[in-house]
Amino acid sequence: MISRQSLGLIIAVLVMAGTLSAQSDSVCNCRSRVAALTNVAFGNTSAHRRGGLPNGNDMILWKAKLSDGSMVTGLCEASPQSGRIVRLQADQDTAGINRAYRLTPGDAQRICAREARARFSPGNGMIGAFFLRNTSTRSTYRVEWRQDSMGGTIRQGNCEIDSATGRLRKFDANAGW
Repeated sequence: MISRQSLGLIIAVLVMAGTLSAQSDSVCNCRSRVAALTNVAFGNTSAHRRGGLPNGNDMILWKAKLSDGSMVTGLCEASPQSGRIVRLQADQDTAGINRAYRLTPGDAQRICAREARARFSPGNGMIGAFFLRNTSTRSTYRVEWRQDSMGGTIRQGNCEIDSATGRLRKFDANAGW
């Protein structure tokens, strides 16, 4: 018969072993989800980590070779702690194999607004961001942000965001109270 102390020690060891076990591999999880999305074999998919996003998640770029020989590309956004896939997305233009994923203008607006909110008004949802189509380039998205109130604009500025990684290159605030 096992004593209570021995049973407690066994349970503690099992809990520690579960805690120390290897974390789920986000690249493998991404490939698995892509295989299911595109209905191809796991071996016909590839993925590699591209970098981190401002929210702390990893960006993973993927490719899948379809049965007709064409390639589909896209990205996975994964939590680095759990390896869980937060977002799975196929590129809209899948013709070019070497085409690097670019953020959408909406993603760039959210990144800029989140940064302005964090710097000037945490918890306030009154900061808006607007994509500047005429001044943005393929590699750099330019976004204007503005904090409005009932009396008018309180603060405003702009952001430059790397279109491939989503990293904030430049943040300016050019108006104050």
